Amino acid sequence: MKRWLSAFNVLGLVAGCVMIAAMLFPWWSLVIEWAGETELYPYLISGPASELIGYKRSSQMTLLTSVLISCIILCFVGSALRGRIGRATLGAAGLLVLLGAWRLLVRVAGVAARFDIPIQGRAVVTYGGFAPVEVSSRLRPGLYLIVLAGVLCLVASMFHNKLRLRSE
Repeated sequence: MKRWLSAFNVLGLVAGCVMIAAMLFPWWSLVIEWAGETELYPYLISGPASELIGYKRSSQMTLLTSVLISCIILCFVGSALRGRIGRATLGAAGLLVLLGAWRLLVRVAGVAARFDIPIQGRAVVTYGGFAPVEVSSRLRPGLYLIVLAGVLCLVASMFHNKLRLRSE
């Protein structure tokens, strides 16, 4: 057992903690002037715009949440494993996290394009002949943190043997 487990990869542990933090912050938000702010997390969409544009919790959000939780576990396990197995585990976690963030952005961009809402910025839009409404949207800290965590995982994977704390 000692052959497989030894000292921890510090950067891998940091990446796992950043992933957990990213899950607690919103990833995207949409503000409609008369309705208020709607925030999008990987596992939840909360706010009045979700009803207005018809975007609610979807099966993709459930899948993304499952992938992110799996990646957090892979990150911590990969930090403890030695050699190629630990390196591969951290690399897989980093790639899956970045893929998940990209897919969420693609999904948000698709919904935003349907209503002529920019993915980040301000616009004046009309909904089905109603009066023009000012809408602003922006990427939020959770998305930046998850991208950072994915990059940290990949770096931890590349330098797996050099970033390990020695317990001897």
